[in-house]
Amino acid sequence: MSEVILKIKNLSKSFPGVLAVNKANLEIESGKVHSLVGGNGAGKSTLMKILAGIYSYGNYEGSFFLNDAECQFKSIVEAENCGISMVPQDLNMVNEMSIADNLFINKQPRSKGIINDHKMLQQSQQILDEFGLNINPTTLVKEIGIAQKQLLVIARAMHNKTKVLILDEPTSTLSSEESQLLFQKIVEAKSKGVACIYISHRLDEVKAISDTITVMRDGCIIETDNAPDMSEKRIVSLMVGRDVDDFYPPKDRTPASCLLKVNSLSVYNQKFPDKKVVDDIQFDLYAGEILAVYGLVGAGRTEMAMGIIGGWRGGVSCDMEISGKKIINRNPSSALNHGIALLPEDRKREGAIDRQSVSRNISASSLPLFSKFGVIDEQKERNNNQKMVDALSIKTPSMDTAFETLSGGNQQKAILSRLISTKSKILILDEATQGIDVEAKYQIYGILDLLALDGKAILFISSDIAEVMGIADRIMIMRHGKVVKTVVNDDSINKEKILWYATIGTEES
Repeated sequence: MSEVILKIKNLSKSFPGVLAVNKANLEIESGKVHSLVGGNGAGKSTLMKILAGIYSYGNYEGSFFLNDAECQFKSIVEAENCGISMVPQDLNMVNEMSIADNLFINKQPRSKGIINDHKMLQQSQQILDEFGLNINPTTLVKEIGIAQKQLLVIARAMHNKTKVLILDEPTSTLSSEESQLLFQKIVEAKSKGVACIYISHRLDEVKAISDTITVMRDGCIIETDNAPDMSEKRIVSLMVGRDVDDFYPPKDRTPASCLLKVNSLSVYNQKFPDKKVVDDIQFDLYAGEILAVYGLVGAGRTEMAMGIIGGWRGGVSCDMEISGKKIINRNPSSALNHGIALLPEDRKREGAIDRQSVSRNISASSLPLFSKFGVIDEQKERNNNQKMVDALSIKTPSMDTAFETLSGGNQQKAILSRLISTKSKILILDEATQGIDVEAKYQIYGILDLLALDGKAILFISSDIAEVMGIADRIMIMRHGKVVKTVVNDDSINKEKILWYATIGTEES
């Protein structure tokens, strides 16, 4: 019989003009996975940051108890020393330090007060081996990929003597194989009595791994129930506060002529110029269709997209046509001129224009449409941007609000509206729904359907198989830089077949 290890009583947290968490009450049991779901801005991460000492005692109202002892953490270190560790959505690693130093930050093994580097490297290697990471512990963190960083942060938290492990969107950058490894580690932690609080927008994951599910909305805890009694439809309805019909729009589209024809595309490794990360791929993209691209980490999906628009900072060999006319994209600006717009995978680094307004973020790529003789018609620009805000239901206090203050889902919709504003015929969306809430996903799927019905050609890159199968007309599967299979998304295709091609790369035996 599991015992309640963590009790949350009337916790509230406010920011200027916003009540982020409103009198939350919750009990977390040891040896169980308790998932927390809700839209962006629902208060999930804020509540967890209180528990993890990120928001220190005195900066919130209410209380919480670990093993019946009230917690009054002044820092993250105090929380970790008491047994509460959080893996945040924004990775907290020091890029200029080695993997070993990051794994043991503030907890280095010492001998007579001196750090024992040999022991630290040995223990680091053991942790890496347990997580199936074939990396040297002396490697600098800045030299590894995002998915590997995510696994390292999780490994660091699980290695400490943790009683409550908080995982905030832990699989957002992981492949299916890496996610399965993480789930195995969570099961191991459960068997040792660790309580796991799991935050994710991926409801299939939540259903599969949870014992208990809590739904939050507008800072309030709406409902808590056993996972088997929480259907996806019930969860979504609780999250948005109303009944939701089918999650994905019906695929009633009829693709027309070929808009984009990639005859041959190769993209070369930036560090090793002779090595291809995308190897001579070919495909067609039709007006009025959504062609999904699926593949595991390292398949070359993002590199392919960057190669197409001329945004890759390495060698590219490309032969492609738009409506039968050969084109060359030397940079993203020339791609826009040819009618190709990209929503990048890394929204914060490559998509957002921080310290600028919502309005300017929306119109950043389409200013020539609102200009005459180099002078911007600001009224025309704002009219377009307001139209985009209304059409995509972007929640913002005003058009002049700082872009970075919006929730993840609203940022993504604003960047998508930037693509739409360019009037481009070909849209490439790289992980368009990564890290955003279910309601925002639901809205984006509907928007993409309308764009395809309007004749746009959409290349939709995603690592979520359910999403790929829900939205696509055809599915292009990549593995190790090659296209191994392109299939029509009909009743003959299923998740197992897609994964088979993505991992094995050949026809099923």
